[in-house]
Amino acid sequence: MTLHGAGCCLIDYLYASVDFSSPAFSASRSRREGDGGLTPGRLVFAEDFERFTAMPYDAALSALTGGAAPDTRNLGGPSVVALAHAAQLRAGDKVRFFGIRGDDGTGRLMQEALGRLPFDETRISVVDGPTARTDVLSDPSWDNGHGERSFINLVGTAGHYGPENLPDDFYRADVVALGGTGLVPRLHDGMTGTLRRARSQGAATAVNLVYDFRSELTAPGAKWRLGAADDAYPEIDLLVADREEALRTSGAADPDAALAWFLDRGVGSAVITDGSRDIRLASRGGLFARAAARTMPVCLAVNEELAAHPERRGDTTGCGDNFVGGLLASMLEQLGAVPRGKLDLAEACVWAVASGGFACFTVGGTWYERKRGEKLERLLPYLARYRDQLSGRNS
Repeated sequence: MTLHGAGCCLIDYLYASVDFSSPAFSASRSRREGDGGLTPGRLVFAEDFERFTAMPYDAALSALTGGAAPDTRNLGGPSVVALAHAAQLRAGDKVRFFGIRGDDGTGRLMQEALGRLPFDETRISVVDGPTARTDVLSDPSWDNGHGERSFINLVGTAGHYGPENLPDDFYRADVVALGGTGLVPRLHDGMTGTLRRARSQGAATAVNLVYDFRSELTAPGAKWRLGAADDAYPEIDLLVADREEALRTSGAADPDAALAWFLDRGVGSAVITDGSRDIRLASRGGLFARAAARTMPVCLAVNEELAAHPERRGDTTGCGDNFVGGLLASMLEQLGAVPRGKLDLAEACVWAVASGGFACFTVGGTWYERKRGEKLERLLPYLARYRDQLSGRNS
């Protein structure tokens, strides 16, 4: 089986000790919605932040961090992290990532990180310009010690990547997945044609959303579009979104209404996550068998282990991306075993929930295996305990 994916892939630079009460941060705080200033817990684009501060971006960042180097550098992005997890679970399948980077230090770091993952192939265009990255500013003492992060995203070369950059063989796959395209603007706006072409060549399609900062900055509070004309829905076999992404993309008032809205607009199946709370899922048929709307809980085994062994806690970065990777891995497995129209969405979500929970043991969303099959071996006990949880047996 083959899985081809494109979308958000970047390097996260984490600055672990930024004082949000400092004069430098206070001077960079947003005054009004969409002005390009920083807000704890939110993301701004580097270009907008540069205009807000009236300083070159690197100088503004240096002022915020006191000139410190980043504490960690991680490969991130809703597309590449999900695909990497699927590749780690499906050793016999061919998983390929298609993307872009700049010819710079960040780009070379991205290429090195991709080379440590079990992709069958990565097709990365190299162009002039800065590689996409997110500078993550963390203040552990903010909010009475609860901590918070602020994000500055440099779109860089990802702003040049669109459907015309995808080669013909991108569409020759059993599953085509687009992830986090809200941070790859041209690919996001052109997704309807990309998905339509993939389906015309026999591929199943999956889309996982990301917070659409571009739309929010352009029209705060307005409904977000999916595709240039908000017409991508009928081309999607599986749509995955978190609660806020689902509400803002559908315009619905609650997650249940959003789920119904997606199906009414033509999505085959949809899954909505909600952090540490139950997920929602439903299928109108098509690739997956028809299934009425229902909820599924999170994996208690993960919560219990973290409570008993807090030293094993990583962070929640990448939990949603690994959740999607579990869905994609199950899609591949089921497509190789049962006819289209008979896939089991709940079974795919079993793999997804266990995968998302397991990511809590890692700092950053990407797990680098020391040997092939290590991650699957580590995940399987949590998968088994989650099945026990769902069946009512003691875990």
